[in-house]
Amino acid sequence: MGIDRRRALLGTLALGIGGAAAAQTSPPAVAGQRVPGRPDPRETIDLWPDGAPGLPAAPPVETVDERSKDLQLADRAVHGVTHPRLVVFRPERPNGTAVLIFPGGGYRWVVVDKEGYETGRWLAARGYTAFVLFYRLPGEGWGAGPDVALSDAQRAIRVLRSRAGQYGIRPDRMVAMGFSAGGHLCGDLATRFDAPTYAAIDAADRLSARPDGAALLYAVQSMT
Repeated sequence: MGIDRRRALLGTLALGIGGAAAAQTSPPAVAGQRVPGRPDPRETIDLWPDGAPGLPAAPPVETVDERSKDLQLADRAVHGVTHPRLVVFRPERPNGTAVLIFPGGGYRWVVVDKEGYETGRWLAARGYTAFVLFYRLPGEGWGAGPDVALSDAQRAIRVLRSRAGQYGIRPDRMVAMGFSAGGHLCGDLATRFDAPTYAAIDAADRLSARPDGAALLYAVQSMT
């Protein structure tokens, strides 16, 4: 049976979309773990297409720890992030506002469930397009040192602004929200959004990293 041009075009398009999705780094996970309740999200956005800048000579190894003793309650945390990425929560009816979520973890790890996925699901159920950021940690040897998490936050908001149409969001309605150490990162982004923490790599880096709103929840105020 012959294949007409339309079918061939659609097949090529589907293959391209599938390839692009497959190229993204998966969300943090414990191998073989079955998460109770709702399934984990699957859609992600890698921030740095050619790898995160300033890779240490001895790169950290991404490790996810399950801290919960309750088989019905997930409470994971990740450290050693080498592929900073956003995990996407799409609402059924987007209201045009994006919320970039920075979970806490004392800059020793990044919480996955309590201040990440649970918040993403709650916001998506109310029409917000939510993006949970798994950022690099300052104590793991990256070239940007104490600014490495800020580099990821700046890059994240610029990437989202550059792809606003793809996610049904408005580039002038980008809110940052952070918890604990993530609250500190959120405040850092809100006040130092234009600090030069990394060298520009593409057109997205010409866009502003300034959030249009910021929510700091029980935020760390001082490193002393």
